[in-house]
Amino acid sequence: MIRVRFYIFNLIILSGIFFQSCSEEDILNPVEDRAAFLGTWAVIESCVKDAYNVTIEADPSNSTQVIIQNFWLIGYQEKAPYAIVAGTNITIPNQTMCNDGSNTVSGSGKLQNGKINWTYTVNDGADLYTCTAVYELQ
Repeated sequence: MIRVRFYIFNLIILSGIFFQSCSEEDILNPVEDRAAFLGTWAVIESCVKDAYNVTIEADPSNSTQVIIQNFWLIGYQEKAPYAIVAGTNITIPNQTMCNDGSNTVSGSGKLQNGKINWTYTVNDGADLYTCTAVYELQ
């Protein structure tokens, strides 16, 4: 009887070692969804009619957000829009961009196979553009 208890006790101890759930490190350092979106992307867009690059950077003020530099070919010196990343989805909430706040933008995209497929609108104060774009990681 003592021998059976000894084996059961050892089995319980070994089970705890082999079947651990999340470690403390996993809880303290979760993998950020936005990491897959960071970098320089080649853009082919329906509205601009030109190929150009954007740089997607981590937003230092929010761990779920990114900043899209040179979005809509506005230039790297202009105020860029931010986007919210959740899994493989990216959303640009309605906001103004450019230093003078002259353009309003909103839209969404999905990351698949190293590309982001986008649909968004840009209002420059005179016209409303509905655009599609494909970003390919460089």
